[in-house]
Order: sequence, then structure tokens, then C-alpha cells
Amino acid sequence: MAPAPKSTPRPAGLLGRVLKTFARGLAAVLPLALTGSLITWSVVSVESGLRQVIVEWLGWMPAERYWSGLGTALAIGLVFLIGLVMYSFVIRRIYRAFTALIERIPVVKTIYGMFVDVARLVASGDEKPFRKVVLVKLPEGLEQIGFLTRDAFDEHPEIGADKVAVYLPMSYQLGGFTVLVPADQVREVSMTVEEALRFCVTAGVSRPEEV
Repeated sequence: MAPAPKSTPRPAGLLGRVLKTFARGLAAVLPLALTGSLITWSVVSVESGLRQVIVEWLGWMPAERYWSGLGTALAIGLVFLIGLVMYSFVIRRIYRAFTALIERIPVVKTIYGMFVDVARLVASGDEKPFRKVVLVKLPEGLEQIGFLTRDAFDEHPEIGADKVAVYLPMSYQLGGFTVLVPADQVREVSMTVEEALRFCVTAGVSRPEEV
């Protein structure tokens, strides 16, 4: 019996495989491209802005003596200096008074609050706001991933000795809200803060990479 002729791929099936391969390549390249673009834009913006301050506004040096990277180096040193100054009790009081004023301005307080959430994520040491990843019990048997921010309110006994504070992030946007719940309605999850945050922001789409 003669062998059956080999069937050629149908155009629709071939097109589907091409699109799937392209989508896989796009999924690999797009996050890298966007991350690189964001970092490049940030560095260029800082460099350009501080160059204008150094050369044109303050007149510290003529334009021909300015070298690329000086603005970025100055920005890094300035941020480090501010970090040192923030150890001062007086400076912290002034800073809190100023930010309290900002948080009373409509619209501005929302934008500022979102940036505060992001900035606190990169804080180090004891300033880390998210101590543990937890699941909070909700009505109808539902649970939501959150981040334990406080496990006691000794200075505010009216809140309750058995209450904890949990930050619940929103999906596909920066921001969220804080709830005070009984400690027995919270259980710890074996996820890192980064994994849980990525899970929440992407509405559960993100998964750990397979090795």
C-alpha cells in the first residue's frame, strides 16, 4: 500500500502558530524594552534638569565645562544628603507638617499618596512598611491578599488589643486602602512582598517563573 501523502499545514493553522510565536517574543521583549525606556527617560530627565540648574540658574560653571553625568551624580549625592538630614528630629517635624499640608489639597493628595506608596516599597531596614503577606477573611467566604503593616496598637487602646492593620492593594493601578481587622481573621502566606505585590497589581495573572 502506498504511503498516504503528507498533508500540508493549513494557512489558518500556520498563521496561528506565527502569531503565537510573535506574541511569545513580544512578551519577552516588551517588559525589557519598557523597563529600559523608563530608566533611560528618568536618567535623561534628571541629567537635563540638573544641568539647567547648575549651568543656567545657579551659574556654578560655564556650559563648556559641564560634563555628562555630573547632574546624575549630584542627584545621587543630594538624595543621600536628604536621607542623612531626615535623621534630625526637627527636620522630621517640619517634613511631617509640610506633607500634612499637601495631604489636605484635593487631587494633589491623591497623586502624592500614590507616590508615597511606591517610595515606601523601596525603603530599607526598619522603614519597610510591609512586614508580612497575609490573607484577610472577607464575607461570603472570600479572601484577599494584603500586607500586614501593624500588628499592635498599644498607643491607641480604643482601637482594640486584638486588631491589626492590613494594607489591601488594588489591581492594575497604584494605591489601595488600609483596614483594621481582628488578628484571628488574618493568616500569613508564604509569599515574598514582591511576589504578592506583583500578583495583586496584575490581578493574579503573574506567576512565578519556572526554572
